[in-house]
Amino acid sequence: MVQIFKNEKMRQKVLSSYDEVLQMWGTEIEVRNVETRFGTTHCLIAGRADNPPLLLFHGVGDNSALMWALNMKELSRRFFCIAVDTLGGPGKSVPNERFVKGSFSQEEWLDDVADHFGLRTTFAAGVSNGAYLAYQYTVARPERVRKAVCLEGGMVVSPIQSMFRTIMLMFPEMLMPTDRNLRNIIPKLCSPDSRVFDEHPLLASHLVLLMKGHNQKAMFPHQPRKYISEQGMALKDKLYFLVGDHHAVVGKAFIELLKRDGYRYKMISKAGHAINQEQPESVHKEMFGFLLGDNLEKRESSD
Repeated sequence: MVQIFKNEKMRQKVLSSYDEVLQMWGTEIEVRNVETRFGTTHCLIAGRADNPPLLLFHGVGDNSALMWALNMKELSRRFFCIAVDTLGGPGKSVPNERFVKGSFSQEEWLDDVADHFGLRTTFAAGVSNGAYLAYQYTVARPERVRKAVCLEGGMVVSPIQSMFRTIMLMFPEMLMPTDRNLRNIIPKLCSPDSRVFDEHPLLASHLVLLMKGHNQKAMFPHQPRKYISEQGMALKDKLYFLVGDHHAVVGKAFIELLKRDGYRYKMISKAGHAINQEQPESVHKEMFGFLLGDNLEKRESSD
């Protein structure tokens, strides 16, 4: 089976730090380990069960604890949030022998997660690779996803080019991955106006641990599918894209694609790739408005 972390010592360090980061959430959390066809999927749950369900997906090199540390308290006021640790990612999910290229199916995996929670339909949202998961699940299961918010990502036009762009952000620091060098990568992902990782040093420390300890080859079974415009455009009303005005990872070509194909999107000021952490209030407002629509005002008056 695939090895998620580079060694056992790093695994223990990451998972211990994971639990520390969870203390930042500031809301009651339930942990659920969901058995799927491809392994055990670790899910973090917050919010009332009678709230609208919202599946949340993190990026390729992080986990749910880190991704939603500055968002879950607010999101769980309006949604029944299910934050999913991606199989192969540096979280607490544990893949099985079926989690291999050619056998693994993202849609079947997410079907199993949704089925476990009894979700006939659900909202979805994700950041970076999580945005791709939210987009792809919407395209594959439009009858199951009510609406999706894709932050700093979504469709993939050129998988190799996207991967190369991300890798180049990490050079030359990754050639000598000391703590100091890895910390120097973090500002490259953010807006020059952002101080979020200075204000929350535990997030920065955890991210450095993930960069040092994650075996990135563990994500290889997730084979990104090239964007087919006809599929996405047929579901435009279900999709909303949020991108930072500082193009660290998502480039101008992605914005041009959104414009060309007529997708609804918004540029968030003073934000880079860590958009939901850099500008959480703006992101929450946009998510509530798009996903809940007219229900937002009604729900606020009843709280």
